[in-house]
Amino acid sequence: MSPEESIFVLKWQVAATIMMGLDYFIPDAWRLKANNIVKNYFQGVQQKLDSDVALAVGDFKKDLPHIAISVTQVALGIALLLTRKSLPEEFVLTKFIILIIALFIIISGISFAFGSVLSLLQTLGVAGPFRVFTMFLVSSPKGPLAAIGFIFLAISFYLRYTYIST
Repeated sequence: MSPEESIFVLKWQVAATIMMGLDYFIPDAWRLKANNIVKNYFQGVQQKLDSDVALAVGDFKKDLPHIAISVTQVALGIALLLTRKSLPEEFVLTKFIILIIALFIIISGISFAFGSVLSLLQTLGVAGPFRVFTMFLVSSPKGPLAAIGFIFLAISFYLRYTYIST
């Protein structure tokens, strides 16, 4: 581990010490007030994440009929591809035209369905970890400040492990 990496890890550990030490070295009234400020902030973040997820799920539910049409469209395109095989060998141009139409139908159906599903997954993928993070901070028995200190300490351990193993 290089000296710069050691200093970087040490900075995370100092930050963790300060955040976790607040629980021991500041008066109870100050700690309660500081924890309430941080807790209210992260509860606001939670509410925003919850509303974003609810909006994404609502949009997905609203798109379900269109997704069903897209799936039907893909099935129709596959059916066209299968019927193309049953045509005689002499109908090369007809087979080619059916192939182009079938591929267009399949690609357009898949693109809309994937767009709707990926939009929901993107929202859940971003909001999910942050929701877990804020829930950990808000529900910590020692308060959000000590929980933030714990997270800083965990990050410093991860960085130390990463720097040592590379």
